[in-house]
Amino acid sequence: MAEKEPKSSSSSRLEKDKKREKRRKERDERFRKRDEKIAHAHEAEEAKKKSKKTRLSQGDQDTEDANMGKCYTCGQFLVKTIHLIDLLIGLIFIVYGSLIMNFENPAMEAVITCLAFGCTMVFTVIMGVIGFTTKACSRFGLAVSAYMGPLIACFHVFVIIALIGSPIAFFTYLTDHRDVLYLNEAEILLLENLLPLFYIIMASLAGVEIVRFLVLRKIRHKLVRYDAATERITSSHNSERGSRRSDGSNRTNLSQPLLGGEEV
Repeated sequence: MAEKEPKSSSSSRLEKDKKREKRRKERDERFRKRDEKIAHAHEAEEAKKKSKKTRLSQGDQDTEDANMGKCYTCGQFLVKTIHLIDLLIGLIFIVYGSLIMNFENPAMEAVITCLAFGCTMVFTVIMGVIGFTTKACSRFGLAVSAYMGPLIACFHVFVIIALIGSPIAFFTYLTDHRDVLYLNEAEILLLENLLPLFYIIMASLAGVEIVRFLVLRKIRHKLVRYDAATERITSSHNSERGSRRSDGSNRTNLSQPLLGGEEV
């Protein structure tokens, strides 16, 4: 009997320890779940606060983007002026190339150069006009017109380098084809004397094209953001008007049964 009592007491202690350990684990599990719920609640509140801040900042950003400002007006005027100059230059080259092409043995090098350069200039202006007047494809026309600027500037630089490298070959070509180019010896001599001025003009035109490229990129970015902001502002105004109309219709529907009950 004395041996059985210690065994029973030890087994009861083990059972108590197991129960105590089980209760402790259950208590820890409850605490863990409570902490997780509190953490999720805090995360949800932070997410709501962040979403409210982003909505407010988006509204402020839309209002800022919808205001074009004076810098945009000045940049637009500058780009349109350059487009006008490019259009005049392009038309002059196209007309001159068409005239010198009508001979039996035209100077094909000059014809191809004049027509290609003139068409490129006119194409650039047309794409710029399309980009300013339409919102299609995120003002794609302005992007094309902008990136044509460095190409045209490279052409100007190439002409300057070619003339500096071999001016004799250039003027020999003009002299050999002066009849089909509507030139005479006096005009060719005048062009030769004005060659430094021609370098300055070509370099200035190259610089103008680079300026147009830089300004037009910023203008396109501003216009794309302006288009997106105006669309969001318009849609928000339309949704507010729709909600007001639905609220008004609900109020009238609720007031009609009341009026009907008073008449009875």
